[in-house]
Amino acid sequence: MENCGFGYQNRVLDGVLSADVQADQLPVGNLTSPQGSAAVAWRVPGTTGTLTLTLPMSAPLRVFSFHRTNLTAVAQGTITVRNAGTIVHEWTGLFGVSNGQALYIAPQAVTGDTVTISLHDASNPDGFLSLPLAYVGPLWQPVRNFSTDSTAGFASGVDEATALSGAEYPQARWIQRKASIAHQSYGTAEVQTLREICRLGTMGRNILFVPDPASDVPAQDALFGRLSGGDLSNPFGPADRRALTFTLTERL
Repeated sequence: MENCGFGYQNRVLDGVLSADVQADQLPVGNLTSPQGSAAVAWRVPGTTGTLTLTLPMSAPLRVFSFHRTNLTAVAQGTITVRNAGTIVHEWTGLFGVSNGQALYIAPQAVTGDTVTISLHDASNPDGFLSLPLAYVGPLWQPVRNFSTDSTAGFASGVDEATALSGAEYPQARWIQRKASIAHQSYGTAEVQTLREICRLGTMGRNILFVPDPASDVPAQDALFGRLSGGDLSNPFGPADRRALTFTLTERL
């Protein structure tokens, strides 16, 4: 098990996106939208597509993910990272899709300026691929892990009608995963990073949280969405221990 990780430097927002195929009105550039709706997604007509992300300069990269997708559990991918034309990392395999998320975490960060991701999901019943959100970038891990006081749950929108007899007729509109990420052991040297994560969250930027980057199926517990932070405190006096609780909600 590894310490938890936060992805807040999304290079998808910094570079130039291109794709070999895209549906009319649903281009690959939609991946820069913060919304997770299929109406503003990159749509691939058919079940195979490739995107290329070209960065203005080389940057460290470790996480490659898609969120709010219609990918199935057998979706496969090939990820190739190049730096100045030379392949520095390549992976091919099952994404381990869970909760509509396809997530690959490299063993360690690699430095690259071009990322190519190919997707193949031949058994997808929709006959197309819908990819609203993506994260490509580094993963920041605090020196010490998050607290067991952390919680995970769901929020939901339900329209409910009640008959005169008392019979109830609920109609679920949406379900949103959420997490309260408590941490009492940040170091003073990590405070600036925490402030930057909070700042980006306040701006509406989606933040990725991975409870255990070493998990065989990290997509099961990872969360990508809006983040807000509480007050930073120093509960243990002179000890180098800072406490902060993040609230993270899945972007719909």
